[in-house]
Amino acid sequence: MNSQKAKQILSNLFSEDSPVPCSITLWDNQKIPFGKGTPRFNLKIKDPETFEAILTQPSMAFGEAYINGKIEVEGELSEVLEWIYRNRAEEKLDPVQKAHICWLHLKRKAGIGQSKKDVQYHYDRGNSFYKLWLDEGMNYSCAFFTTENQDLDTAQRNKIQRSLKKLKLRPGHKLLDIGCGWGSVIIEAAKTYGVKAVGLTLSKQQYELGKKRIQEENLSDSVQIRLQDYREVPTKEHGSFDRIISIGMFEHVGKDNIPVFFKKASLLLKDKGIMLLHTIGRTKYEDMDPWLTKYIFPGTYLPFLGELVEEAQNRGFDFVDLENLRRHYDKTLGHWAKRFEKNLAKIRKQADERFIRMWRFYLYSCQMAFRYNPLHVFQLLFSLGRRRDWPLVREELYN
Repeated sequence: MNSQKAKQILSNLFSEDSPVPCSITLWDNQKIPFGKGTPRFNLKIKDPETFEAILTQPSMAFGEAYINGKIEVEGELSEVLEWIYRNRAEEKLDPVQKAHICWLHLKRKAGIGQSKKDVQYHYDRGNSFYKLWLDEGMNYSCAFFTTENQDLDTAQRNKIQRSLKKLKLRPGHKLLDIGCGWGSVIIEAAKTYGVKAVGLTLSKQQYELGKKRIQEENLSDSVQIRLQDYREVPTKEHGSFDRIISIGMFEHVGKDNIPVFFKKASLLLKDKGIMLLHTIGRTKYEDMDPWLTKYIFPGTYLPFLGELVEEAQNRGFDFVDLENLRRHYDKTLGHWAKRFEKNLAKIRKQADERFIRMWRFYLYSCQMAFRYNPLHVFQLLFSLGRRRDWPLVREELYN
């Protein structure tokens, strides 16, 4: 594709009266301005093949081009991504241009094979990497902000406290945390409510640090962390848990295993036991973002609300409460991104530039997806069998 045709397509994709002044520079150094005033950013596309790839597979190709240095951003990446999300550019092409892009897609599919990529970066970074940009409690899930300017550490403590309050815990209860991360929830549950808590993780590094934190809190008699899949919890523990909590793990269960998860949870809970499920989700089925599943979360599946409730009810759960934390995840991701940028010098001692570009793209693109796309963070509350003693108003859960 020559630069003139690229310019015509870009002019249709992005409005000249863009509310955000910016520019795109093509491979022949032709700069195309959008909006009035000094550009807030300039996006440089280094070759026509990259441009064609972005047209045919926007999410995948743009992310790959950024991490591989095929496009350069002069300015803030977050502003570029927000500009793209707000423009809904793909809806503005004329029929001829859409037909041309369709032809490009067929050409690329026939002529260019997918190279194998390492998808294990997300899980191989280690505790030292996550400590640089997560909160002090190492919570890798959506926080809960009670004010617009609240700091991340406070917001993550809010999330844990509100989540535990929903479970109506009492001293002597036995709590199971499926996907416990580094152990913050089970530690807080034991300290605040006097419960016996078991946490499950599949990460060796989370397991080792979580075990150390439990020992440092002198909670070894009441809190246990296991390197174990939820499906591997032995049958002798069926019916032994008063409460189950799962925060930020369900996205990795996979569509085919959703019935398996709820079946196992129903077996582990006592009758009238309560389960809190905190997961990213959607209100209807949509294809997963290909870049995210390839580079960041291989095998992930974001469930839609209907199938969660239906599968839970199929296993005897009563649907009790739902809270949507979508705006809170927008803010959480913003905090993570700022902390990531603040600690770049330290991160560069652990990772190469390609990884840094990949992780930066992941944090900012996810933030914009929660801001503009129909993504949500659901906190669902279930009881195993219908309870007649549930509070009439949600405030009673929090006070």
